[in-house]
Amino acid sequence: VKHMLAASVGEVIPFSLVQFPLWESLKALWSWRQDHVVDSWQSAVCGAFAGGFAAVVTTPLDVAKTRIMLAKAGSVTASGNVLSALHGVWQTQGLAGLFAGVFPRMAAISLGGFIFLGGYDQTRSLLLRLGRESP
Repeated sequence: VKHMLAASVGEVIPFSLVQFPLWESLKALWSWRQDHVVDSWQSAVCGAFAGGFAAVVTTPLDVAKTRIMLAKAGSVTASGNVLSALHGVWQTQGLAGLFAGVFPRMAAISLGGFIFLGGYDQTRSLLLRLGRESP
């Protein structure tokens, strides 16, 4: 169980380190180009792109996590070593194996980024407006 947790955290942290700064950078660029703060729907579009990109670049980590989680108890892969799992996939399946499932993962996470980050931005805007209106 601790190996599965470590593999999951080892995927989520790099994903977040790519997604959130990219989302903020895309919003800042769009805001600069139109000379005003992005609307919530624009933030959602930025979230979709950021999530999709993060999904693509972290797919090998997701593949390794999945291999570790499904590994037979006592096997080398079950030890939870992400680099070892990645190396095993590379040796047996090459680059295609490291990016197995990349398109469905990218599509699902892009949709999630659109909904979650757009919803977050909409809620944040609403709360800021309410805070300014209260006495």
